[in-house]
Amino acid sequence: MTQAHSVLTAHQPDSHSPLPRPYTQAEFHRQRLVELDWLRVLVFGLLIFYHTGMLYAEGWDYHYKSTYTSKLLTNIMLWSNQWRMSLLFLISGAAISFLIAKQPWGQFIRKRIPLLLLPLLFGILVVVVPQVYVEANSKGLINLTDYWHFWHIYLDQTSAEFAPHKTLGQLHLTWNHLWFLPYILAYTLILWALYPLITSRACAPVWRWLSSKCTLSLVVLVPVVLFHGIGWWLYSKYPTTHNFVEDWYNHARSLLCFVLGFALVRMPQVWSQFASIRWHLLPIALLTYAYTLFAFNGGSLGDNRIAQEINGFIWSANGWLWILTIIAWAQHWFTFSNPLLKYLNSGVYCFYILHQTLIIVIAYFVAPHKVGPVLEPLLIISAVAIGCVVIFEVVKRLPVVPVLFGIQKK
Repeated sequence: MTQAHSVLTAHQPDSHSPLPRPYTQAEFHRQRLVELDWLRVLVFGLLIFYHTGMLYAEGWDYHYKSTYTSKLLTNIMLWSNQWRMSLLFLISGAAISFLIAKQPWGQFIRKRIPLLLLPLLFGILVVVVPQVYVEANSKGLINLTDYWHFWHIYLDQTSAEFAPHKTLGQLHLTWNHLWFLPYILAYTLILWALYPLITSRACAPVWRWLSSKCTLSLVVLVPVVLFHGIGWWLYSKYPTTHNFVEDWYNHARSLLCFVLGFALVRMPQVWSQFASIRWHLLPIALLTYAYTLFAFNGGSLGDNRIAQEINGFIWSANGWLWILTIIAWAQHWFTFSNPLLKYLNSGVYCFYILHQTLIIVIAYFVAPHKVGPVLEPLLIISAVAIGCVVIFEVVKRLPVVPVLFGIQKK
């Protein structure tokens, strides 16, 4: 199946105490980490700003571009480009860790498959089509002004207009920003299949060993080494394309983050200590980001092998350190829930499905008026936020339709 960002173009840029034991199954059933609720809402919310920023990021291709572009904005966006999706995979792994522990094994997968698969299919066939339409017309790739005719030939896999724009074999469907859903579905199926083994008596000694050996230092350092190894092994051979069957570098990183999220929340003495090292993590993360800016803008440590390995290690460290830093500060700041958080959590999946299509369509109508480099993005962000909430409020009151937008009715 298909490239994520477009049928037509590819997206470019984006003192420690040991753990005595993991949660028992009974203890884990009672857990809820409120910082994960906050992080889920905030990181998905960041996507609205990030994908709006893609309209203006100088040097980064996108489905549609404003006439206003900024190199400074590109440098700022580089910060979240290095960790935002990895953090979402980690949060998803943590959420699955809780959900699968609270539901019967068969019931869990019967709920998860339609929750992920139906919005994905609906998104491919309906939600992302306006993005493809705007991109095709704004870049002169397909000259069709009638949207409904365009939609028809997009669905018709034999249409001559899309002959040069196939994504896999004879298909020219795309999932654009919804690429996250098939990846999460695949990783969930893998974990679900292995879960009886993971929680079996045979694996109990493994968990006890991890509990006795796992420290904050290892959690900070070992993933950096793993991410660096993944980059060294796969990055040049399989650069990120969001083509599911060929995206091995992205799969390796994303699955590792998913597994880390699943495992870390089951280790309370490690997970709960991130906040205690937040002031240690922040300056180191800032330093690694400073280096990525240096390298991104043409700086180099040299051409020899040692310099290249140091460069790759710092890039890998930058992403993981920011993930830990954000979790640590979330644990410090977000120790409470409130009605707003509960409301946003109920709608965040729907907002994710809708947001990029709203951004591109609204920008398509606003940008030609050239209202200015400040007012234009403010108008787009405001309209997208309002549009997400309004559509969510309408859809959740309808029969059948909510499941297509990822809305779970109680």
